[in-house]
Amino acid sequence: MYKLIGAMLLSAIIYMIVPVSKSEAGTKCTPPDIFGNETCTDDRGGSVTKEKTNIFGDDVYRDNRTGKTTKCRKDIWGNYVCD
Repeated sequence: MYKLIGAMLLSAIIYMIVPVSKSEAGTKCTPPDIFGNETCTDDRGGSVTKEKTNIFGDDVYRDNRTGKTTKCRKDIWGNYVCD
């Protein structure tokens, strides 16, 4: 059950992160700050911060509503996977 909820949360976070490409209407992203963090908000009130890549090469995303973080990276096959 927890894996299903985790997968649904991860899907929601990834959906909110995808607009970083600025291709989705109603999404606004700030320019990166001095630490390399970029915050994107959508017209539904969702807000995600992409933090600077950590020392392991993972992209770190923080959901600003819940405070939870997700780490994403490319695996050995080139797939972008998130934990």
